[in-house]
Amino acid sequence: MARGNINPRTVVAPMAAFTMACVLFAYTRSSIQAAKVNAKINREAQQKRAAEQNRESTDR
Repeated sequence: MARGNINPRTVVAPMAAFTMACVLFAYTRSSIQAAKVNAKINREAQQKRAAEQNRESTDR
């Protein structure tokens, strides 16, 4: 059994797996952050619409 058998095939596969894991992690984090920002924007817009509707109903 040969020890220390390092060739391109034994290096590239783990390196590719590590790179894919890093890309997936970064994509997941950025997607979650974008979802939080979008939820906040939508929540604020909905609250603004509700406040306008309440103002219109009390003005009548």
